[in-house]
Amino acid sequence: MTDQTNSPLDVSEIRLGGGFSEADVPLIETTLRQILQRLGAVRGRSIEAELSVRDRDARGTKTTLEIWVHGLPRLVATSDLPDLRDALHEVGDRAVAQLDEARTRREPKSNRSRRDTIREP
Repeated sequence: MTDQTNSPLDVSEIRLGGGFSEADVPLIETTLRQILQRLGAVRGRSIEAELSVRDRDARGTKTTLEIWVHGLPRLVATSDLPDLRDALHEVGDRAVAQLDEARTRREPKSNRSRRDTIREP
């Protein structure tokens, strides 16, 4: 996943861990479209992602999406929802929120000298 073009990230670039089959790829691609587009925005960095599900179709199912973006902390989004489509939506939303938060934290704080203040200089 070190391709540094500006093309959108493809589902084939996400490693599928245990619990998935080839028949799940279209569902994964459509439900994780938002996270794929967001990851495409940081293409200048090395990106790795892995999606896995534990105890699929059983009580206690857990879907996990782990994302490693060079220069950002590891992002881990999980869902305990039993329906795969719902779980994928949830981990996608959580991963996007974490990615946005991590990128915001890396931005420089507002410059104090630019802020309006009631104090005299």
